[in-house]
This record gives sequence, structure tokens and C-alpha cells, in this order.
Amino acid sequence: MFVLDTSALIAGLKFPPEEIIIPPSVVSELKEKPPDLDLYKVISPEEEAIEIVKEASKKTGDFEVLSETDFEILALGYQEKATIVTDDYAIQNVASYLGIKYVPAGIKGIKERRKWKWRCTGCGRYFRKYYKECPVCGAPLRRVKDR
Repeated sequence: MFVLDTSALIAGLKFPPEEIIIPPSVVSELKEKPPDLDLYKVISPEEEAIEIVKEASKKTGDFEVLSETDFEILALGYQEKATIVTDDYAIQNVASYLGIKYVPAGIKGIKERRKWKWRCTGCGRYFRKYYKECPVCGAPLRRVKDR
């Protein structure tokens, strides 16, 4: 089984339609629907799987850069024990952390699993938690590799 993200569908990668599952949010992101879309299994992930994925993404530091669609893709991969097809590095990073198989849709995949933290662009302080702005000086935060 394969869970395809929007980029994989746009890239036109070919998989047996009966082996493809996608969340409803991926369908809604498509401007042009593939002709065989009605052959794909459209499944909403279970809330428990979404929560597991969100907790993992907080541990890796990817939570703030993932969309609700990304969480659903990861949750389906986790729930269905399926391979995720995506070009999104944050999805690949969280998938790797959770032991979910993934393949890139067109670009090279990630080379290593990463943890992220946040650094203030003003005062230079580091934070493990994301803030819209630095709680010390008010400058924006930037995501940086942790170790």
C-alpha cells in the first residue's frame, strides 16, 4: 500500500490504483483530478493516529511546518502500515522517526533524520518550543538543526 501526498499525484507517478490510499484533504488540494482518482481509496485517518504523529513531530521539531494534510498523510502511513510517497522533507523526517517507510516522489529524499530547535534572529537565544516571536526580545524565530 502507498499513501500519496499531493506532490506525488501532481508528478503523475504510476502505482496500481488499488494500492493507493489518500486522505480527503489531498483530494481537495488538487486543482486537476487524475483520471483514475475514483479507483483510489480515500480514507480519513483515525484521530489516535493523528495524535501519535503530532506528538512525534513535536519531538523532531517539525510540528510547526507540517500542515493538517501532512498530518493526515503521516497518520495514514502509520495507521495502514503503508509506504508514504512524498517530496516533503518534514514528512520524510517524521516518517523516519516513526519507522514509516517512505519514498521520494521526484527529488532526492532526506539523507539523515533531524531534530530541530528554534533560534531567535535578534538575540540569538535557542528554544525547544516554537513561539511566533522571541519571548525575550520579540524578534522572529528561525528553525535550525539541533546538534
